[in-house]
Amino acid sequence: MIFIALIASVLIGSLLGWYFSKTKLIPSLLLTFSGAFLLTITVLEIFPKIYASDFLVSNGLFILLGVFIQIILETITKGAEHGHIHKTKDNEFPLAIFVGLFLHAFIEGVPLHSDTDNHLLTAIVIHKIPVALILFTFIASITDKWHKQALFMLVFALASPIGYLVGDFIPTEWMMPTMAIVSGIFLHISTVIIFESSDNHKLKQRKVISLALGFLLAYLTLHQH
Repeated sequence: MIFIALIASVLIGSLLGWYFSKTKLIPSLLLTFSGAFLLTITVLEIFPKIYASDFLVSNGLFILLGVFIQIILETITKGAEHGHIHKTKDNEFPLAIFVGLFLHAFIEGVPLHSDTDNHLLTAIVIHKIPVALILFTFIASITDKWHKQALFMLVFALASPIGYLVGDFIPTEWMMPTMAIVSGIFLHISTVIIFESSDNHKLKQRKVISLALGFLLAYLTLHQH
């Protein structure tokens, strides 16, 4: 089920990227929604789990490590996780950005073994859809050969499942610290997305609605039982 959900999120994002290739509004609204959803899950669900556990080292240090790792990753991805992908001068796909996105998705998948209620999985899926949408749109703008588009998106789709498989080899006592690192990554990404959804510190009505829906649906997801 986890593999299917992770791969399906990239497939859905790719299809949306193909369908909405002519507009920037839909990707922007989806990113805003995913940022709000991600932040809500992180603050209301993941953080309480982390601080309720018994770490070998201070809980917050791992969260801060996650923030730091994401900052490092963004020097590679150039902010692709929150919608910033720009063409190179020679119109070639920047491999470094793709590798950065792959590593980002890989790390997200590692702590899924401790996600017994699937809330982390849901947050990853919601976040991955707009990222896949933006990535596909960018790749499609560089090459119209479908097999190249499919190859890049397939490799990206496998990143989180591979992370999940690697997580199976991590000792149980280190699984929660790993989740803390991912929560730090989520914290950084979600706040940047929400901050960038405002234009000159003003939010447009559509983005306000996207934010509100993201917060609300994430809250309802946590309280569905």
